[in-house]
Amino acid sequence: MQAVERPKCKHGNVYPSLLFHTVDACPGKGSSSAVRLNPLLQQLPTYPTVVLDRLRDQLRAEGKPVYDFGTGDPTEPTPAFIREAFLASVPENCRYPTVRGDVSVREAFAAYVQRRFGLSLDPERQILPTSGSKELIFHLPLLVIDPAAPDRTIVFPDPGYSVYYRGAVLCGAEPYAQRLSGDFKQRVWELPEEVLRRTRLVWINSPHNPSGAVLSRDDLQRTYEVCRRYDILLASDECYADVWFDKPPPSILEIATEGVLAIFSLSKRSGMTGYRTGMVAGDATLMAKLHQLRTNPGLAPQDFVNAAATAAWSDDTHADTRRHIFARKREILMAFLEEAGIEVVGSEAGFYLWLRVPPGKGTGAEWAQELLSVGILSNPGAAFAVTDAADNYIRLALVPDEAGCKAAVDAWRRHQR
Repeated sequence: MQAVERPKCKHGNVYPSLLFHTVDACPGKGSSSAVRLNPLLQQLPTYPTVVLDRLRDQLRAEGKPVYDFGTGDPTEPTPAFIREAFLASVPENCRYPTVRGDVSVREAFAAYVQRRFGLSLDPERQILPTSGSKELIFHLPLLVIDPAAPDRTIVFPDPGYSVYYRGAVLCGAEPYAQRLSGDFKQRVWELPEEVLRRTRLVWINSPHNPSGAVLSRDDLQRTYEVCRRYDILLASDECYADVWFDKPPPSILEIATEGVLAIFSLSKRSGMTGYRTGMVAGDATLMAKLHQLRTNPGLAPQDFVNAAATAAWSDDTHADTRRHIFARKREILMAFLEEAGIEVVGSEAGFYLWLRVPPGKGTGAEWAQELLSVGILSNPGAAFAVTDAADNYIRLALVPDEAGCKAAVDAWRRHQR
């Protein structure tokens, strides 16, 4: 565990052959504009998916095969009934949406939570639709952070979803990366007291991206107790709650809602990445303040997106079907990785496999570069971390179909020889 400074401009920490930071992301390089830009924005690295898209496009332009395990964007079609609900709800006159959305989408989500977790949430006071989970995660710090206050720390898992860090930096918070290792489970109760005293927001993520580690009910209980003791907002990113392979992971909402907000998504559950639709739920008092915050920038999904989300949250069968598809792809990859002696860490649930770099393969960035030679596009662990916690790992997203996974395994096996 360690606090981190805002990053200086540096190069080459993801793929040696492609700069993680672009020239225009470096202050003072390649620009003659006299416009004064936000220095915090200038200090952020290029977003990881941008790097992966460039690599994918480069390989395709060269006529090489691409087995894309990089960006976590499922290729399975969005179920027809969801698309039909979307199309049927596009009106002739599409008016401004509201932050709360129609009550039907909140009621559908409340019914889902009842089925999935056995919980009763009030659709009027405890639930809001979001334009995907990413925008909520990015903007949530604005609810609690005073950039002029000494107690403005945001704690997040490292490695982890990069938006925790980016949102913290750009709202003027003090980012604190809780360094994970071993089983990659975040233990908030191990944070130093001086950190907890100045912290206003703690991010947890279970199932965890990128490692797939899952926090137990006891872990969640201990985390909740720590946050209540220090009056910290506990934000639980549960976007992979319905992508599991053994048993369904618990929700922080099963522990309590006081001082808690939980974030959910339809991106992986329902194949709706491009719809940009999610949900946030929890403490009724905080939700009222969050509603007030979100009315200022007008953060609200369109009504026709909410109609599609209503259909998706109302049905569990398609989510079960998708989970079994992901499981079959995972089995194909796991069988090969075991055969090849490659260690898989965590990966209990979620959309990813987290691989430790084998001896002699260098760093995760170097191993990922080697795999590119046979068309396997992966994500170096360094793309998810601001410390060195993930330097010796890569992440595979369960994106290619079963045939694509088998073809990738065949190419990888030949390369191993």
